[in-house]
Amino acid sequence: MSANILLVDDNDELREFLVEVLSHENYTVAEANNGREALKLLASQSFDLVITDILMPEMEGIELVKNIKKDYPGLKLIGMTGGGELGDADKVKRMTKNFFTCFLKKPFDTKEFLEKIKSSLNSDL
Repeated sequence: MSANILLVDDNDELREFLVEVLSHENYTVAEANNGREALKLLASQSFDLVITDILMPEMEGIELVKNIKKDYPGLKLIGMTGGGELGDADKVKRMTKNFFTCFLKKPFDTKEFLEKIKSSLNSDL
């Protein structure tokens, strides 16, 4: 399945690895290292899915997602985080329900990552 995906994460190594994984699966991937860059890309390109880290400098993932939901309400979203303030399982569950088609807690394995992408792309929101 070919889809256009926007990957947003401030961790360069992880982002580069995930771009490689997605490209290997024949997804077209654009990347941004913060929410501001992501919004610029969203304004100039069409995407089927946005995968975003939650805790980032400049513009956190939640602020990015609120902007996306307002301006691109049908766009599917996957959230991911290494923890921090989102370590609370109930908080993650509420966020998943309100903003994301699914949520990944870092570290995650490649198989789980790809399964979440496929299920998100096939979901009806």
